Amino acid sequence: MSRFFTITLIFLAFSCISCENGNYVPPKEISDADEISDSDEVSDDDSDPGTELIYDLKVDENKENVLSCRLTFSTTEQRKTFVKYYSGTHKGYKISEKTAKNEHYFFLWGMRENLDYTIEIYSDEEEPELLATAEFHSGFAPDYLPAMYLTEHVAEKTSEGFVLFQYAATTFEHIFPVAVMIDTDGYIVWYYEYDPWYASSFGDVTWDPEKQTILIALTKDSSAADSLAEEAIEIDLEGNIVWEAPGIMSYYYGPGSWNHAYYMMKDGSVTFPRVLYDGCVLTDRIVNLDAGTYDELWSWDYRDYFEKPDCSTNQSGNVWLDWTHTNSVSMFKEDGIVYVNSRNFSTFFKIDMSTGAIIWRLGKDGDFTFIGNSENPWFELAHEPEINGVNGNKVIFFDNGTMERGFSRIVEYSIDETNMTAEMIFEFDGRDLGKGWWSEYWGDADRMPNDNIFVTAGFYDMQQTSRFFEVTHEGEVVWELFMEKTDDWQISLYKADKFVPPLEFIK
Repeated sequence: MSRFFTITLIFLAFSCISCENGNYVPPKEISDADEISDSDEVSDDDSDPGTELIYDLKVDENKENVLSCRLTFSTTEQRKTFVKYYSGTHKGYKISEKTAKNEHYFFLWGMRENLDYTIEIYSDEEEPELLATAEFHSGFAPDYLPAMYLTEHVAEKTSEGFVLFQYAATTFEHIFPVAVMIDTDGYIVWYYEYDPWYASSFGDVTWDPEKQTILIALTKDSSAADSLAEEAIEIDLEGNIVWEAPGIMSYYYGPGSWNHAYYMMKDGSVTFPRVLYDGCVLTDRIVNLDAGTYDELWSWDYRDYFEKPDCSTNQSGNVWLDWTHTNSVSMFKEDGIVYVNSRNFSTFFKIDMSTGAIIWRLGKDGDFTFIGNSENPWFELAHEPEINGVNGNKVIFFDNGTMERGFSRIVEYSIDETNMTAEMIFEFDGRDLGKGWWSEYWGDADRMPNDNIFVTAGFYDMQQTSRFFEVTHEGEVVWELFMEKTDDWQISLYKADKFVPPLEFIK
């Protein structure tokens, strides 16, 4: 992989000396003895801090993610500064410091591959002063990452942000434990690789806007069943592990392990559906655990409220019956409420955490009366419901649908807990636009700040092509990106997080 840096020395008198590596740091007398070495680290260590506004300027490549770098410098006076970085084809970003200081550190990320970026350092004042410039050449993301094809992009209607997701694939040799971010132009701008032998792939990847970290749940290989190995890690944007779950001797979907969804709560605890094998029945308990010890803080068990089915005469040929299949949990500990989605029940539950009692059930056999004339009023086998609205009175579903129905869709309900009614206020299946799909298992739908809905339609079959798309409330697809597909395999997508990164986009 080719990586290099290019720096230019520019002096206040507008005289210029060109060399392969250098930087711009005004003002200083230059002699023929001053040289800058050709290396991956750029610095101005010979500068005299008594005569420089900035000294010890360094740009270091982040080897964990070569689409980023670390910028450090010192100032003779305490200064609050900001940095802009951009290329000839990428408008780039601005990052600002919150306080004045002498020693400055910036992590510059979100770059696209193989571009020359100009880095400008300014004093953060009413009339900013350009203090120094440097340059950085971004590298290449891992070459095994597949191609992506942007087919729709109405910029003025698309929500701004990055899409964070993990790769899956229809063939084992194309599955890697890697998380990726792309921007709205379809370019890779961040990635993270994890290579312990027991991590066959990533299962759940979520962005925490408050901590600016990423939680990654690991789909541990079955060979880890007899080894103490973590089920999840939390990383910062630089790729440093800031937390890891205690090691357990199990594997993904194994006894006592997690399945489908793994969450870090605001109080530092973790929540997920825990796999439970009970005779020939496969079910799950919703657990909230201490993040350090994995001690159980709270749990909820379907068997306390529903009669476990008898599968002793199971004719399906399976050795166990997948009964509940929880695929989403939304826990609001401060309100004492947890929402649980059971795919196989086609039911969305609201639960009182203090008693475990089911407050209500939303779905075909639930507690709400449907208002409207829809041919298909209720979701079936749905994924990833998202709570929105005032006091959670709106819920969006990725409605997978049954084989008999034959298509998937996005639906949103407005629920009235006083009158116990539910009204469908949004529905999109794309069929009228030639963009229809049917996803038997996976999917995700999230409300964006501009009121669009961002959709993950990923498949584990070869009849369709996995894609992301963004649809407006009027049913217009304003952004769409397809994943690579060949005659033999394709990329599959379970879900994704679209978020506004802690960067100011340069317009």
